[in-house]
Amino acid sequence: MEPAERVQDALAEREIFTSGPVVVFRWTNAPGWPVEYASKNVLDVFGYSTAQFVQGEVAYSELIHGDDLQRVSSEVQVACEGEGDDFTHRPYRVCRADGRVIWLYDHTNLIRDSLGEITHFLGYVVDITSQVEAEQANQRLQQQLLHAQKLESLGLLAGGLAHDFNNVLTGILGYATLAQRALQKSSPALAADALGEVESISIQAAKLCQQLLAYSGRGKFVVEPLDLSQTVLELKGMLQVTISKKAQLQLDLPAGLSAVVGDKAQIQQVVMNLVSNASEALEGAAGEVSVALAERELGAADLADLVAGSTPLGAGRYLVLSVSDTGIGMSEGVRARLFDPFFTTKFTGRGLGLAAALGIVRGHQGGIRIETTPGQGSRFELIFPPSELPLGDDPRLESPVVLEGSGEGRVLLVDDEQVVRRVGRGLLEVLGYEVEVAEDGAAALERLREREAPAFVVLDLTMPVLSGRETLRELRKLHPTLPVILSSGFNEEEAVDPESGSGLLEFLQKPYRLEDLATAIGRLKARRA
Repeated sequence: MEPAERVQDALAEREIFTSGPVVVFRWTNAPGWPVEYASKNVLDVFGYSTAQFVQGEVAYSELIHGDDLQRVSSEVQVACEGEGDDFTHRPYRVCRADGRVIWLYDHTNLIRDSLGEITHFLGYVVDITSQVEAEQANQRLQQQLLHAQKLESLGLLAGGLAHDFNNVLTGILGYATLAQRALQKSSPALAADALGEVESISIQAAKLCQQLLAYSGRGKFVVEPLDLSQTVLELKGMLQVTISKKAQLQLDLPAGLSAVVGDKAQIQQVVMNLVSNASEALEGAAGEVSVALAERELGAADLADLVAGSTPLGAGRYLVLSVSDTGIGMSEGVRARLFDPFFTTKFTGRGLGLAAALGIVRGHQGGIRIETTPGQGSRFELIFPPSELPLGDDPRLESPVVLEGSGEGRVLLVDDEQVVRRVGRGLLEVLGYEVEVAEDGAAALERLREREAPAFVVLDLTMPVLSGRETLRELRKLHPTLPVILSSGFNEEEAVDPESGSGLLEFLQKPYRLEDLATAIGRLKARRA
């Protein structure tokens, strides 16, 4: 090819390049980045001509959107201080001559003199507004979809709870009516039976609330060092009955592993749930359900795919309790909604299900991993941090229960709910105490300033004016050693403030019965002794 032809080809290639969407700039390394050269298609993209840029009528830096200018300047500075020959900006916005804001992709080369000093920037920019707007529209659509799914889950949650609590309230109201009728007819035995049913149904309602706390990750109530192998082995008979008759149950539960601190009943609830689901995944066909336990070192990569909502875990040693099956596996759609409240793949079914399981594991500072392949089965891994406490060391103190009528002295009961104040007063009086009540923390502190300190205080955690924690801090300033029973519908770890600064503190889980209150007072007296 002749030199003239090569020149013509080069000019043609340049013409095609500078007539397209890619604008070429040459900027001077000076304040405002003065433009020495701009390809002619700059007019199409920016609305300003090459001459306006080169003659200084338009400063490039003044076109960059005010919210992006500092970032763009910082990226230039970092590139100049480095050793590289080029860099790419994160997309940024500029204002066209007609006022329209567009997004740019900008790749720039650094031009240095013989001493290595940067004198110019040579780069190209591309209008990527349509791509950015498409991505933003897609993100908005995803957010709307996620919001709709959350609303659907909340609707299912509210509907399921309304159904369950209405059943409970029907039983309570019904038996309360029967008790009243029995008393009117002088039938104390029938009244006692009806009131016993009221108590039993109320306990069911409390368990439903505990399940909700489990869903929220606040449901760990009775904590102690546990041998996970033994905890699961205790379920062996129930698990055999739970799974399909065609399924084989395989247990690999070695002894001698580290303990975990947890609530045995709740962990067993999770295992029962997962084994039941694994059996149903076999769809009545022959297959295998396996439960295994191991203590392993897990790295960051092993913990990167924990289910959303798990406790964030760092690399280290963990107890891994797995439940796997050889069933149908799950699609991505099912897996994505697996932990939604009340979500189920069954024709009938209702309950918190795996959402509660995730909450329980999260409440134990653990996480969940899932491996599943459609047609090949699923594997759920529950990952728990090991405990430094040896087995057999129960962090809760056992103490004698206060007997009815044996209590002495005055007690201050603080709660913002009138029904709790009335019931609490009645129970404390049955135990033999003189009771003074306060409807909030401020009123309680006022009574403590005006009168001598009571034998102890029963203090609600969640109150207006002053919360239980705030009241406790102020109370400690007045009476540093005054015994306190902190009462809450949440679990103990949520309720007890590590800043309370005293061992004379006990916890009483709501709802509570006379026996629970008597036990808490007994533990408090044992600590004071």
